[in-house]
Amino acid sequence: MAKNREFYRGQKKRRNFALIPFVVGLALITLAVVAFYGLQKYVVITKDGVQVVLPGEEQNKPLDPEKVQERSFEAVPVDLVFDEPDYSRITARAGRKAKPMRAIYIAAEDVNRENLLKRAEQLNSGNALVLEMKPRSGYLLWVSDTQLARSYSLSVQNELTSDMAGMLQDIRDYGTEQGKDIWLAAQISCCVDGLLATRTSNYALRTENGSDYIDDTGYWLDPYNADLRRYVIELINELYEIGFDEVILADVRHPVPQDVNGQAPMSFLYTREMSAAPSPINAICGFALYISNEMEDRPTGKMLSIYLDTARSLVRYDEGTGQNGVLFFKLYDRIYYRTDRYTYTYNYKDIESSVTIGSPNDRFVPVVINYLPDNSSWVYIEDLPALAE
Repeated sequence: MAKNREFYRGQKKRRNFALIPFVVGLALITLAVVAFYGLQKYVVITKDGVQVVLPGEEQNKPLDPEKVQERSFEAVPVDLVFDEPDYSRITARAGRKAKPMRAIYIAAEDVNRENLLKRAEQLNSGNALVLEMKPRSGYLLWVSDTQLARSYSLSVQNELTSDMAGMLQDIRDYGTEQGKDIWLAAQISCCVDGLLATRTSNYALRTENGSDYIDDTGYWLDPYNADLRRYVIELINELYEIGFDEVILADVRHPVPQDVNGQAPMSFLYTREMSAAPSPINAICGFALYISNEMEDRPTGKMLSIYLDTARSLVRYDEGTGQNGVLFFKLYDRIYYRTDRYTYTYNYKDIESSVTIGSPNDRFVPVVINYLPDNSSWVYIEDLPALAE
């Protein structure tokens, strides 16, 4: 007779003890693989064998003096060589919007309201005025808020400087009444500044004995000086703000000392240390490139131009002044050059191939006395009656 059970007795689970050795073995193999690859970076191979040196052990383990070998290395001379700047790779970018500009030049001592209106009336065959707003003396003909101008009193507030913007507007209004759009350009001396050089030695170009360099042109400033470059940029922006259409940089050049009794030309001391050997070319071309780059985003319609001072610089590098017309035409809207009726045509032929943007007649501006060249752009000095058509 079957036995009656009050409760159902469940089946017992079988325990698979054979799996335990397999798991342990797999873990040991994994640990060995990890240790093998992880400790490779701590393996030290010496002539005595191979050993594992864990972090910290090399600090606590004393060195065996017998195993330490002194090693000597041959001295290798190292010279740092800095390549000279290659300005030939710069792409032309200026002068695209240059138009004919026929101007009367007005020196700083002649700038006043009465004279400006008088010269504007003389613009029979001209359409522009060039005002010398910063002569080689260094005085500014407007109230400047730049740091250097305020620190060394480079501009004085008087009736002329305070009313400069108003005078420029009067010239524009007069031109409008006459049906003529008068172009206004400001000329500033950059590397010759008697006022700044004599009030501080921080920016002056110095001779070998440490004295400020001065010649018949005036007191010279160091074109390598970064503060001087920023000062020029600030002046340009201020001149745009008070109403000028164009700013012309004059005296962007290096002085050329003359030989005395057959002696070699003097060398100069600069205010900045340089990685490459200083030279007039590096100083002036670097100065011109820096100003052009910083002013590339200038206000719409404003132009930036520069002077060349030697016939050599019209076609190639001038090792004396440091100027290069081929480079300057790439960077600046117009190139101004002092010439005369006998050499103008030769000067024009020299620069013609350098102008790859715009017209050479518009971008090359001969600055002349008593002569009007056959060119769409020029600057006339002094003899005003000759301007009559």
